[in-house]
Amino acid sequence: PWQRVQPGDAMRLDGVSFEVLAPDSTWTARQSDANETSVVLRVSYGRVAFLLTGDAEGEEEQWMLEHVHPALLRADVLKVGHHGSRTSSTPGFLNAVQPRLGLISLGAGNRYGHPSPQVLASFGARGVPLLRTDRDGNVVISTNGQQIQATTRGQTWTISSATHNQVTCSGRSQAPRC
Repeated sequence: PWQRVQPGDAMRLDGVSFEVLAPDSTWTARQSDANETSVVLRVSYGRVAFLLTGDAEGEEEQWMLEHVHPALLRADVLKVGHHGSRTSSTPGFLNAVQPRLGLISLGAGNRYGHPSPQVLASFGARGVPLLRTDRDGNVVISTNGQQIQATTRGQTWTISSATHNQVTCSGRSQAPRC
């Protein structure tokens, strides 16, 4: 059945853990922009964690920095908030998450100009590979709990070590790029 979620809600299904990090109902009540009330989930399996941020922008990211334990923000894969707009992926938030791979969901040639050059530069400066649906098409990211595999257009990349952004490729001459 449908139910409203709140930070701290969690469930486990087939070894996969889901934890709601945001939004808090008090925070939500003060917002006039629905993007600032996106549900943010941390999904983890084994040693690999994903942070799914919906349309969260900088204000919600700041709320999480102030109210969510830093260990829960840390994730290997970050679904970049608000289609990579300039109002998302603030430096403080990226520093807390420390992603090894970013995924931006957006339409090709969108009228908003997403993703923002500043967001792309921020990921590039951190050496974080980005996959973008406008350029890469459908993206499937999977994990065995140790490694991350990203597949798009018949090409697969494996990000192996939890301590290194070592990317190996099959079916393509270069790794995902910013």
